[in-house]
Amino acid sequence: MRIIAGPTSSGLSRKVAELLHSRIIDVEAKFFPDGESYVRLTAPVRGEEVAVIQTLSRPQDTSTIQLLQLMWAARDYGATKVIAVIPYFAYARQHKRFLEGEAITAVMLARFIQEAGAGAFMTVDAHNIDSMKGFTIPTINIDASPVVSEKLREMKLQGASVVAPDEGALNRARSLASLLDGEALFMRKSRDRVTGKIDIADVDFDVSGKNVVIFDDVISTGGTVAESIKIIRRHNPARIVVACVHALLVGDALDRVLAAGAEEIISTDTLPTIVKTVSVAPLIAEELSRSA
Repeated sequence: MRIIAGPTSSGLSRKVAELLHSRIIDVEAKFFPDGESYVRLTAPVRGEEVAVIQTLSRPQDTSTIQLLQLMWAARDYGATKVIAVIPYFAYARQHKRFLEGEAITAVMLARFIQEAGAGAFMTVDAHNIDSMKGFTIPTINIDASPVVSEKLREMKLQGASVVAPDEGALNRARSLASLLDGEALFMRKSRDRVTGKIDIADVDFDVSGKNVVIFDDVISTGGTVAESIKIIRRHNPARIVVACVHALLVGDALDRVLAAGAEEIISTDTLPTIVKTVSVAPLIAEELSRSA
């Protein structure tokens, strides 16, 4: 299998290719003067199975069209199988219709990916499993908890209480807590679907003197995490560390989270980010080796 290094995931692609002892295909990417995206494969793919690794980082629309272009080009030039590896699957939060008239964009995007030539789809910690409903091809949703837990153990956080910022993220917290030999807890959060305003209730669990890891899949503006930290701090934990899989960190999100009282934020390399990361390359390489 050959690895096509999408413009948004060139570093991660190289890590995966090295682990698989695979040859990598670089991509020439640029923009026309009017803003249209241009991509070109720099090596032939005829008769090859390929994995296109392209995360959907900001600007998401550009990352998405590049992904579709690369998959289409690979199939058009004779690849026998194309696996779409999308470490961060943007639009996964638009997995259902919350208000009348909304597009269910995650389902739409899944269909575009298939039409562009994907024979299988792979992502890391999709925000909601329903975001993958639009696929009829084989799909794999990789759990990043194993590599996150390794970093947390290095930080002496074995046995920490892992707190999900809402009940919907509890299963993710349980996965990490089991690897840390800790307990999984969750905050009670509600959101106004029109205004976007978030309300978080005070905790009904005891973290006094304990190490706490607040764990979520995505940190975007940091508002929910920051508010969770402030509430938990009132209950006298020993330490608070924030961990996530996809660190979008829009605007002043990093400063907001640290100012609220987090000791540190760690993430994975599914996205380019300024915080400390652990690599999901071993997890992706393992799944690709099974698919070869």
